Amino acid sequence: MSKGMRVNSNVWALVIQHVIAKKGLDSARHVWKLVQETNFQPNAFVGSHVIRMFNLLGSVDEANEVFSQLTRPNIYTWNAIISANAKHGQGDLAIKLYHQMVEVHGEPDDFVFVSVLKGCVGAGALDEAKVVHHHVTRTEYEPEAMVTSALLDTYAKCGTLEDVKREFELSSKQDPIAWSAAIAAYAQRGRPQEAFKLYQQMIQANVKPNNITFMGVLKACAKVGALQQGKTIHGHIIKCKLDKDVLIESNLIDMYAQCNSLVDAIEVYEKSAKKEVVVWNSMISAYAHFGRLHDAVEVYENMVKKSMEVNGPSYIALQKACISQYALDQGREFHKTSDYWDYFDKPEVGAAIIEMYAKCGGSLDEAHAVFKKLPKGDSLPWCALIAAHTHQGDGIGALKLFKQMQQDGICPDANIFGAALNAASLMTDLSEGKLIHEQVKDKGLESEPIVSRALIDMYTKFKSFGEAKQIFDTVQNNEAVEALMAGFARYGCSKEALNFYEELKVADIELSNSVYASLLKACQGGSSLESGIAIHDHIKGRGLVTDPFVCSALINMYSEFGELEQACMVFDSVKPNLFTGNAMLHALVKHDQHEAAFHLFHEMQQEGLDVNEATLLPLLKACTKTGCLNHGKHLHALIIERDLEANQVLARALIGMYSKLEGIEEARNHFKKMPVQDPATWKFWLDIVAHKKGFSSALECLQDVKEKEKPHVAIFDPLLAACSEEALVDEGYALLKMMKDKYDVTPTASQYAQFVALLEHMGRFNEAAKLIEGLSLPNNVDSWASFLVSYRQHASLGNPHAFNDDDILSDVYINERSRAEATKLHVLHRALEAWKNPGVAVIEEQTEVILAHRAELTAKIEKMKMYFKDGRRLIKRSPNSDKAKEEALCGHCEKLAIAFGLLNTPPGTTLRVSKNLRVCADCHNATKIISKIEKRDIIIRDAYRIHHFKAGECSCNDFY
Repeated sequence: MSKGMRVNSNVWALVIQHVIAKKGLDSARHVWKLVQETNFQPNAFVGSHVIRMFNLLGSVDEANEVFSQLTRPNIYTWNAIISANAKHGQGDLAIKLYHQMVEVHGEPDDFVFVSVLKGCVGAGALDEAKVVHHHVTRTEYEPEAMVTSALLDTYAKCGTLEDVKREFELSSKQDPIAWSAAIAAYAQRGRPQEAFKLYQQMIQANVKPNNITFMGVLKACAKVGALQQGKTIHGHIIKCKLDKDVLIESNLIDMYAQCNSLVDAIEVYEKSAKKEVVVWNSMISAYAHFGRLHDAVEVYENMVKKSMEVNGPSYIALQKACISQYALDQGREFHKTSDYWDYFDKPEVGAAIIEMYAKCGGSLDEAHAVFKKLPKGDSLPWCALIAAHTHQGDGIGALKLFKQMQQDGICPDANIFGAALNAASLMTDLSEGKLIHEQVKDKGLESEPIVSRALIDMYTKFKSFGEAKQIFDTVQNNEAVEALMAGFARYGCSKEALNFYEELKVADIELSNSVYASLLKACQGGSSLESGIAIHDHIKGRGLVTDPFVCSALINMYSEFGELEQACMVFDSVKPNLFTGNAMLHALVKHDQHEAAFHLFHEMQQEGLDVNEATLLPLLKACTKTGCLNHGKHLHALIIERDLEANQVLARALIGMYSKLEGIEEARNHFKKMPVQDPATWKFWLDIVAHKKGFSSALECLQDVKEKEKPHVAIFDPLLAACSEEALVDEGYALLKMMKDKYDVTPTASQYAQFVALLEHMGRFNEAAKLIEGLSLPNNVDSWASFLVSYRQHASLGNPHAFNDDDILSDVYINERSRAEATKLHVLHRALEAWKNPGVAVIEEQTEVILAHRAELTAKIEKMKMYFKDGRRLIKRSPNSDKAKEEALCGHCEKLAIAFGLLNTPPGTTLRVSKNLRVCADCHNATKIISKIEKRDIIIRDAYRIHHFKAGECSCNDFY
């Protein structure tokens, strides 16, 4: 191309499109150089394309340089440069350019409004956003829906809630813009109750709500699942004649879906007159929320038939629908389609595709392949990739990406921090998480809902409830409430959950459905039926007894407490729906009411209710338990009919059913036909094969892993377990070597620990000790404690000075008749004040947990002494004499609890005892004899395992 030769603008546009598709920044620079040489002064049309090219390739500085050389930019050029700066975190410059454009060019168009509002979000410029809003209101034409949506998003994200509150208090109370901004901000920032209150005050002040007002308050309803409030707002919308606004319709569909009312969502969709693309997209998302992939695809196909413009959000919604049903193949098809229509390079679409591959059983390699094709300057793809690694259990890889992103100059936003904190939750300690927390504080993002939720979730997973509560006290948003209550529920902290609940009531904080569900679950963990009933009464007072989600939680609670009749009463009190139906199915199957479960399922089908994973899973379990193969095959056909074959949870249930009812070969056929085989399913399958056919057969199945596909480390667990069960030491060594050499998989600490246990069981203590020392396994104290237990079982004293678990070490000395050494150990304990924690045991007595007291039990203990004298090899542990030993062992806390149970429960009742320390050998053997003489099942949960004593035997086979 000769210098000075003029080239048609359309030719340049085609060349630039090609460069963008190839992702070549060097090529882009060469093209810009040619444009300058051949066109002398590039026109606005070509300049706009060049700016867009540099924007998409991540070089905003070069985009600004191009703009500076244009003498007569048009509206498209202004929008291109404002959009580029807003996208790449230069919000202040985007706002400055916007004001220059208004001064030079005049009235902006809708695309410019959207671009500058994104810049306002990036800069946290609430005042500037309001200026833009005023510009929007004075335009001569009605702004497009995308402008309204951008305004809503800006008000929700700009500045802090304190900023919003201050600005609102200073504004005119007759200004609907100020009301709408505050309502939207409170709704998006996890304060839906404040949004509701503001809306009520707005109505009382006779200020007419607009579409932004209604969208904000609808989002608040969706946040807490407030269906009745949502319906009331819907009535107000109709009264204000805004029900035909397409964005309002879209938000109504979203709200009804989030409030678990698909029927209402469909009604809004079907009544929509215009049915613009945003309404179609919302309906796809609604079906995705309910796991109805088939219906979501049908809406998409109807869009195509009606020549609707399928856009980026359409493909995002479709990928969400695929995720809901683990439909990897369908997700791949939509990936290809979005790529074909040139939506793939949009960061938000690419991020959704990455999420799909991570959650539908695809490989991280596929997710990385998508990531490499996306613009690197946007944080969304980074966030999606970090979350993908976290979802597949690779916290280390996720945190490496987080650090790499910052090294590449990308500043983490709230979403990125949320993803990184979730990854930190997978670590062995809080060190990484606390470093990220410090960054969050420095950025002032602790109060962002997604961040506060992730922080509280992380701290509660490490049982650091004090720090989690401090974060809640600081931010007090709805997400923080939900996360903290979920944390209490996760670990059965019923007392803490109930105290927190009382605190929320005093503060008059409205609770979401998920908070009530977590609270009821926490009651189960603490065996507190009375508290659950009290919460049920409170729910009635709040008018939530008809809410499907809350009623499902109530059914689950009553079922866990064995109150099936109460669960049925809750179920019967509400209109038939999928959520309570599924909960009732689980309850019936849990209590072996299989016939009733099948009958209920038949009724649900007659009611026209859909089925999903939660419906089918308990029914498959019922088929497996009862041997109802024909019922199981009918359910399998239904799974195929509803496009649920890719659902890995259901697939595992089917394989388990066929393996038990038809045999391993039939189960193998079904396994091979599965469209997707994720690591959990492989592990499940290998576990079945190992259990039924042994290690060799399971090892053969490992060859079925697809060639060139790196197997997940977890699928080796069943193979190592089979080695342990069959006492295959050499095969275990070979397997560990194969993992590293053939599959490039590093065995986990728990896998090494399992193999160490095998070595100990086989009496190969030197090898076990070398392995523990050489690997620096985490929880080394536990590893050595386990080692010493085995050492004692094999009655081999060896060199006990090398070991640290003094309690077990003392036992070893006693068993070897080295009482002098045992005495020295006790003297040393006293000198160093290094006593172990005092033993505490509790026993269940009907609905109470009882801590037994020695004084009440003297008579029973005296009787128990006779058992011990009659038993073989029972009295083994005491530093002084047989008499002292006899007295000491009878005072051990678990025996006190057992004595209490024998005195206070009817003959034949199972005794359940919990102890905070490891059960000692004397107590273990004594309990075996008690179980035989008293004809009782006795279950003791100690710090290391559960022991089930029955007829003189223990479930641990004396390996404790």
